[in-house]
This record gives sequence, structure tokens and C-alpha cells, in this order.
Amino acid sequence: MATMLDAILDELYGTIDGQVEWRSALRSAIQAAGAERLSIHVFGADGSFRQETEPFDPEGVLLYARDFADKDLRVGRILGGRRGVLATQDVMTGEEIARCAVHNEFYRIYPECWNTVNVALDGDKALWVPSFFRSARRGSFSADEKRKLAILAAHIARVSETREALSPQSSSLSRDGILAAYDALDDGIVIFDRFGCVLHMNQAARRLAGTMDGIMVRDGVLLASHRDCAEPLATMMAATIRVAAGEALEMPRPIGLRRTTTPHPLLVRAYVAPNGADGGRISVLKLQDHAHWALPSPEMVQAATGLSPAESRLAIALLEGLGASAYAKRAGVSEHTVRSQLKVIRAKLRVSRQADVVALIARLCRG
Repeated sequence: MATMLDAILDELYGTIDGQVEWRSALRSAIQAAGAERLSIHVFGADGSFRQETEPFDPEGVLLYARDFADKDLRVGRILGGRRGVLATQDVMTGEEIARCAVHNEFYRIYPECWNTVNVALDGDKALWVPSFFRSARRGSFSADEKRKLAILAAHIARVSETREALSPQSSSLSRDGILAAYDALDDGIVIFDRFGCVLHMNQAARRLAGTMDGIMVRDGVLLASHRDCAEPLATMMAATIRVAAGEALEMPRPIGLRRTTTPHPLLVRAYVAPNGADGGRISVLKLQDHAHWALPSPEMVQAATGLSPAESRLAIALLEGLGASAYAKRAGVSEHTVRSQLKVIRAKLRVSRQADVVALIARLCRG
């Protein structure tokens, strides 16, 4: 065991000066731990939260941060002072586990996370919680395995903290003028890192988030303020993170977010940009305010998209912010008819979601 752990520790510490690739070292630690997945949770003194996973999984990170972090009783108990090696059963009762949204919903999507051991460690500036997971079919971690996890977790936290202190990671931004350029734009700009955490927002974006007008920020993570738009925004962010990390090539399509102050959607476009701080790339969302745009005419929509006159009128209603039920009442037709038309519109425009319809119509038919 000692020889194997020594080899893993050499890999982990080799990442500090770049001799070893970070994710490769984490994969070795996962294998040595007898785990299937590793998450590194970091709780800042300022209330911030971020999570890194191996395998690389921005979709899972954003889903957990958006829908489950505030429901995970283990988080509250660790923040309340529990430290050391903590299996789920050490901090939750059987009844709590049976009712837990994380176990009942999140772990259905990620069954390899069913058996969990968290190791809570106080760092210099943050609370570090490396978490090791494996599926139910492989059984709970044994006492010997937990001792191994305690050693690995302590070094993973120490190396992570050292890397963060010594190296310009994606959590830092170049100050060579790119932020000043973004801040001068009338459109909202949100820059976020590989964990989905907001690094910077210009004044326009801060104004929108401050009034929860289409977007909001919770625990440092950008979210849609309207529940119906939560998944499209998270999907866009995850896809952008993958492009920035070199894991994918295709950028996501623009989407429209529902707002509270106007029926006009907030059009969101995704980009990646070079970051001079570390030679890598950052993820950027551009938020375009349509409140002062004139709605297109049915003829304009029909000419730009090939939709029928009735479908064009429905598309404009979506651009106004109307839902299927509200439009059915206004048009004097059944909601079933409207939903059938929506299905045809999505097929003709080759998109799968209503938010994509709104974004595409807004882009093609700006008034």
C-alpha cells in the first residue's frame, strides 16, 4: 500500500510544476481509492462554492449546484463543523437518506455516486472536501479503504490549494484590457470558469442579476431566474465549458430567457475567449436586451423562416413572452392546437426547445 500511495503522491505533487497533468493524477487517485468518481468541493469564507469533478463533467457540476447543493444535508453538517472522514451514514440517518433529494433524484442520473465518502479538511482560506464515490454494486468503502481515502484526500486538498496559490488558474483573469473592453459594452457580459462560477460581470449583467431579470447569481453560479429556463441556460454553460476546455468544438446555439420586467426575452449567446493570465480560454455569455426592439411582422417571420402565417403569429407571441395557454386564449384556439403548432415550428426550425425557437426568431428577425 505504501509503495502505491507514494507513486500517487508523486503524481499529485508533480502537477504543481507541470510535470504531470492534473486530471491524469486525479484518475490515478480514483483508481488507487477503489472509487469511480471524485469531486473536490471548495467552500470559501465569502460563501462561495465550487466543485471540480473527475471524470470531467460540467453538466453534473452545474446540475448539482443549481438543484441539489442546497438540499444536501451533508453540506450543512460539514459547514456546521463536522470534519474528517465522513461516510453518508456518519452524518445522515437512514430516514433522512430515504427522503433525500440527492439520493432519490441526482443519484438516479449518477448511480456511480451512491456510496460516498467525504473528507472535510480546513485549508488556509477555504474548507476543502474531496469526495470519493462508487456505485451500489461495488459496496460501501471498507475501513481500510477509508484510511487510504483520508491520506489521498489530505494531499489532494493540499496540492489543489498550492496549485491555486502558485499558478494562474482559470479562476483568475487577464487584466490586459479584455475586461475594460467587456465593461464598455451595452450588452451584458458574464465570464465564468470551468466550475461554472462567475469570474466577472459587467455593469449591464450585474443590473440584470440584481433585479433577477432573466438571470441571477446564487453561491457564485449563474442561474436563470425563471425556472422554465434553468435547464437551457445550464446546458449552454456546460457546452461552452467543454469548448473552452478543449473537450468539444461546437458552440451552443443562442437561447432566450424569460424576464420579469418585459415580455421580450433576454437573448443569450455563448463564446470562448483567450485568457492571457494562463494561456487558456475563458467562457463568456453575452446577454442582449430586446426590450427596445420592435417585434417583427408575421410576413417578416414567414419570409425568414418558411413558417406558415399561423405558425409565424405563434412564433411572434413566443417572442413576446406568451406561453401556449395564454396564446391559445388570445387567438381563440385550443391549447392542443397551439402545442401541435409548436411541435411543427420546432421541426421546421430544427430545434428541440421553445427557448431555441425564441432565440432563433430574435436573431433572424430583429426589428
